[in-house]
Amino acid sequence: MISFSTLHTIADEADRIARHYFLQRDLVIESKMDQSPVTQADLEIEQFIRKFACSTLPGIGVLGEEFGEDEGTTGTRLIIDPIDGTRNFVRGLPFFGTLLGVEVNGEITMGMVSAPYFGERWWGGCGETKGAWYRNTFSERALSVSNIEDLADSQIFHGSLYGCEAAQTPMTLQSLLSKTNRQRGVGDYYLHMLVASGAGEIGVDFGLKPWDKAPLKAIVEGAGGSVTNMDGSFTLEHHSIVSSNGRVHAAILDILNSRDSA
Repeated sequence: MISFSTLHTIADEADRIARHYFLQRDLVIESKMDQSPVTQADLEIEQFIRKFACSTLPGIGVLGEEFGEDEGTTGTRLIIDPIDGTRNFVRGLPFFGTLLGVEVNGEITMGMVSAPYFGERWWGGCGETKGAWYRNTFSERALSVSNIEDLADSQIFHGSLYGCEAAQTPMTLQSLLSKTNRQRGVGDYYLHMLVASGAGEIGVDFGLKPWDKAPLKAIVEGAGGSVTNMDGSFTLEHHSIVSSNGRVHAAILDILNSRDSA
């Protein structure tokens, strides 16, 4: 059984490694098969987590962005994105973090996002661990999504609208943006943490992998919100993610899947 305490221990060391390489600014950057960048920080963080899991959590499965999947024997899987926002990381933008998700018998149960440059951390869970929390250098508090009921009053956060990262973004996203009160492009983990914090009502992003999504679902839902794919279901394998305060979720999905809005 993985606890939040265990995830905090993992995130503390991941933060240390990421800060070291980010501040050093002498990165070795390589391109993967999909042309996305990978640095020694990504590799070192995931190697540390895998070694920790092997020694501390025997039998657990591990799925990570850089080294694939090691099947476990317990029905529990730790899902790792060592650095979410690697493109930010290599450009010197401080919006990056380590993502940790826990899946038990096919269901996401816990998640943690740690952003070391800002000293910020979000964590949450569903089911028996339901709830979500935020901590920075100065304070710690419980998270709760906003109470806004109408799409026209909502603030929406989104990822890339153009370029290679937007290859799977539907044309209907523009229609959704036009029906909200305020729009901000943020991307990666941060937009969904803003939804969990009540700073906005909607987060949408596309072209994602399982390790991009797993912890986000646990945290947003732990804060009282909703997380699905664009089609209204939820699977880690689907490329899309839609997070919301729950109150405007049906309206979001209607627009994203509307042929009339395309």
